[in-house]
Amino acid sequence: MDLVEVQKRNSKITVRHPWEDARIEVVKELLKDVLKDRSDFNVLDIGCGDIYVISKLSDAFPKINFYAIDIAFTPEIIESLKKEAGSRKISLFKSLEEADMHVKGKADLVLLLDVVEHIEDDKLFLRTLHKSSLITEQTHVMITVPAFQSLFCSHDHFLGHFRRYTNKTLLATLKETGYNKIKLGYFFSILVPPRILQVLKEKMIKPNLNDHTTGLVEWNKGKFVTGIIKGILLFDFWISHLIKRLTGLSLYGLSNYILCKKQG
Repeated sequence: MDLVEVQKRNSKITVRHPWEDARIEVVKELLKDVLKDRSDFNVLDIGCGDIYVISKLSDAFPKINFYAIDIAFTPEIIESLKKEAGSRKISLFKSLEEADMHVKGKADLVLLLDVVEHIEDDKLFLRTLHKSSLITEQTHVMITVPAFQSLFCSHDHFLGHFRRYTNKTLLATLKETGYNKIKLGYFFSILVPPRILQVLKEKMIKPNLNDHTTGLVEWNKGKFVTGIIKGILLFDFWISHLIKRLTGLSLYGLSNYILCKKQG
């Protein structure tokens, strides 16, 4: 969860939004040939938010060294998240430069999960990452972003998004900034129609952007309902994933992903 969403919640998080948990499973599947549970494997989660994602990944891969990086971290937030991390192998830093002084070796995997859309100059950011001494030609970079600029709405305004992407624009951005594609696609097709309806509604009735939140902030359903919706999202992913593997066709979804490595 983005830290701006954490700050908006009026109560302690007991059950996560099904989208969050489903996305973790999607990321794990897309990275199944990359993630290796060994003590010399380093994963950088840049723009990590409340470290929920890498906490779950750490539970699944306890030997991996995880480095959580977020410019929104304050000393107080870091101390609080350290307590939540407990004995997990998660280190927290405010910047990539700070992490660079503590990472043992190079990064094997960099996660940019719904991060790049928050950055005004995404190409400058990706070029800067490309130049980092932590990133080698063997480092995998996994990026997820929201899809389709035509679906930009109050949700994006609240989260501070500058843009949404398509497979074409995401691939072009990565090529221009020095990365080679390994995998590219969409996921969560089932969420596209509801977002289209939301955009149409907001064109007719202008929302109060100062009073808007997101589903992740407002989610208050129990484990049963949450589990059902998570299952629907994952079923949707597996169907589209299977179609892509069998036919090469990438069904539209509300999110894009790209797995890549930097060019030499």
